[in-house]
Amino acid sequence: MGAMREVGMAGFAMDEEFEPVPLRTTGEMGLTSTPETIIVRGTVRNEEAMAELRARPEVAGVWYDTPIAPFQFSHPHPEVKKNEAAGPCPIPPCDCDPATPKGTMADVATYLGVDKIWAAGFRGAGIVVGVVDSGITAQGRPVKAGETPKRIPRVIGGWPTADWGTESSKWGDHGNMCATDVLGMAPESQLYDLRVAGSGGSPGTISRALQAFQWAITQHQTNGTPHVLTNSWGIFQESWDATYARNPNHPFTRKVVEAINEGILVLFAAGNCGHTCADGRCGSETGPGKSIWGANGHPLVMTIAAVNKNEQYIGYSSQGPAALDANKPDFASISHFTGYFTSDSGTSAATPIAAGVVALLKQAKPALTQDACKQAIKNSAKDIGPAGFDPYVGAGILQAYSAYVKVKPPIVKTLVGPGCGIKTLRVSCKTVLPPICKTFVLKDCSPPIKTLRGPACLKKTLIPLCPPPPTLGGCPTLGGCPTFAPAFCTPPFPGNPPGFTPPQTWGWYPGYFGGSPWPPYPMAPYGVPYGFFPGGEQPYWGQGYDPASPQESETPESEQWGTEEWPEGSLDDPPQDT
Repeated sequence: MGAMREVGMAGFAMDEEFEPVPLRTTGEMGLTSTPETIIVRGTVRNEEAMAELRARPEVAGVWYDTPIAPFQFSHPHPEVKKNEAAGPCPIPPCDCDPATPKGTMADVATYLGVDKIWAAGFRGAGIVVGVVDSGITAQGRPVKAGETPKRIPRVIGGWPTADWGTESSKWGDHGNMCATDVLGMAPESQLYDLRVAGSGGSPGTISRALQAFQWAITQHQTNGTPHVLTNSWGIFQESWDATYARNPNHPFTRKVVEAINEGILVLFAAGNCGHTCADGRCGSETGPGKSIWGANGHPLVMTIAAVNKNEQYIGYSSQGPAALDANKPDFASISHFTGYFTSDSGTSAATPIAAGVVALLKQAKPALTQDACKQAIKNSAKDIGPAGFDPYVGAGILQAYSAYVKVKPPIVKTLVGPGCGIKTLRVSCKTVLPPICKTFVLKDCSPPIKTLRGPACLKKTLIPLCPPPPTLGGCPTLGGCPTFAPAFCTPPFPGNPPGFTPPQTWGWYPGYFGGSPWPPYPMAPYGVPYGFFPGGEQPYWGQGYDPASPQESETPESEQWGTEEWPEGSLDDPPQDT
């Protein structure tokens, strides 16, 4: 700091209120790797003084403190309007009407399959999402005068540390919108308010974003939170700051990479400068190669485009290639729905929706990394544009439940039977075991649940098993699959179902259905089968298994079975509805 005050004497007036930010450096940045490398903020008299400052040996670099702005299209500022020089729609029909919602938050959750993730027990509990934005008016905080009366729940901290959660109006409650959209997808998650919009008459700047990210990194090093950072802001034109727009070694972009390397999952909005109906702030810089700038398009971040719930491309969603990566955006999320506002809009709304989904995935798989999360979403996205990757929606539209299926932990089942021993196996919906050992139900296969009826049974929501016999004790079958396990029939079947004798008899599985681990019914005696053969063809006879004393082995994973995929027509193929 003393050296920097000396620099100030040479034409640099340091801002004493700006807390210096340490910068992890690499050779590619052209910066010294000593721990004394820090970022400070101040003013320079003129261009000549700036050149002199850059020439000093103790100065690693000098950058502009670039203004930043939110990516909500229907922003209240007067300069926000549709660009009159509209271009053709690359994936028709395009949605260029941000003021008209195409559904509600609940509709978005249903479309994405988020409701199915909730049903599986994942609602964001234990996950903290940092909303890097204009600020949040949080419940329980002393909100400043002139702010909206609306209060956002589940905000537990933030930066600036003295007054987080107290204002949101600088960007027209944009931060409140983003916070609401995160909670719409992950209602049990918690939030940090990281306010990068300036207070009073000052705009948001890149130096405030740098400080906010540093706070998040330090916090993560302390207690592992935030798990996710959502960013719905950026620059609208390269001319705002060409160095930041195109230089991957800009200090803020490097800080974003540092956050990802720390283990935080980071999402950025692509922007609102798509050529079809660009935001007026984009000027002439619209369309492919001229609309995703700076950290928003860094190869490591998740860059989010926008579509509506009806799978229509939003014509102002910025188009790749980005300045820092040709393969952008990564995928599209949902915008133009009723959330905090009548219509939450822009890639601004699409990004916190995606961040809420990422929070659910992180809860389902705590070890989830940035790259693994991005790949799971891209590999399960719904392609609506040209086949494969395209510069409009990337890999396609986020499909939350499909991504969840890719990242969720494996299912563990204990199998008992002759020739199997007693094994605790780690299996997934695409795992096959030796035929003699197929005595289990893959409860979590998609689609997992059907509501079925049978004349001798109560109405039950059960898991179909394949392949079946024609009937089971008078209970009908469905599309070649049994409608239920006879354990749920009334009255229970204590022995062999009528009409079936060895070796043709098929049995039932006295196991795990609908969340109830073991139904109350008489145990099958020796010689009565208790396992269907999902994907197998040989009947299996086994001794009755006492669920009151389950047996699990500590078989090393290297000895566990199951390496092949199911053939066509097995559990991965959904059964037919009644």
